[in-house]
Amino acid sequence: MHKYISQYISAVAAANGVQNTADQFNVTPSVSQKMREKVRQSSAFLQKINMVQKTEIAGEIVGIGAGLNASRTQTDPTGESKARKPKSVHTKTGRKYLCEKVNFDTMITYDDMDQWSAHSNYIELVNSQIVKSKALSLIAIGFNGIKSSPDSDAGQNPLLQDIKKGWLQQLREGAPENVMGSSSQAVDVGPSAKYKNIDAIVVDACNELIDDEFAELPDMVVICHRTLLGDKYFAVTNEAGQKATEQVAAHAITAAKRVGGLTAIAVPYFPKNTMLITPLSNLSIYFHKTGHRRELINEPRFDRVSDYQSENIDYVVEEFGAAALIENIKIAE
Repeated sequence: MHKYISQYISAVAAANGVQNTADQFNVTPSVSQKMREKVRQSSAFLQKINMVQKTEIAGEIVGIGAGLNASRTQTDPTGESKARKPKSVHTKTGRKYLCEKVNFDTMITYDDMDQWSAHSNYIELVNSQIVKSKALSLIAIGFNGIKSSPDSDAGQNPLLQDIKKGWLQQLREGAPENVMGSSSQAVDVGPSAKYKNIDAIVVDACNELIDDEFAELPDMVVICHRTLLGDKYFAVTNEAGQKATEQVAAHAITAAKRVGGLTAIAVPYFPKNTMLITPLSNLSIYFHKTGHRRELINEPRFDRVSDYQSENIDYVVEEFGAAALIENIKIAE
């Protein structure tokens, strides 16, 4: 075994407090939380949503809540005072979450390791690539996942559609009244259509699809693919030595233009001709606290080091009433 491969495996073993990384081990909650925080920090979008560690693998979803909580209570110094009645800032949705196992398996070839080893911080660089891959996978599932297949097929589902039901699919199934448009029914935009522009769709969706108690939330945004508004509205800056595609993939890009009075955000892997109106705080990924497992194995017969990781996760829209999905938008030429 090459020295740098041995050093990398030893570093992973030391960080997790295990003797042999080739034997599957449970990643301790504290180490798992640190790893998850690195994934979160690698993506501007993941920093803005909820990544929640759950003690139980299944349970009830607690919504974001938006009820008004100010009140007054009459007091009487000569008699018994009325009891004050505090209000919960969260709501019980009656819906359940279920964290299911998802594999995040990666491998590094010996050739790649040879190149990485030329850097003094090569262990950090290798880990950084794994972190970025996981972050992008989490985002892709959230916006494209439609089912949980026992055996996923990346060839047939390149956007990870068969891993878990993501946020958009949960809205389609759980709150179809909050969805406008479908694969068979377009939302037309143009001079002769109901909606003359994209702004009109957003205003109408906020008025008709978002529940009144959430309609005035100050952090409501429009999530879309950058091509829906046109690249000119998004400030994509190419830093020295950084490819444009890498930057777009790593960050949520805020539009220079507001849409229907709301800030527009372009997120990697978001479907084209689609808009999701919701506060980013309404989108969550739940992780089971003790459900993170890992094996790191040197596999000489394949000239690689394989990192087998799995976590129990679920995607949650905290409040359906605070979200509106518009699909199959067709803009007239």
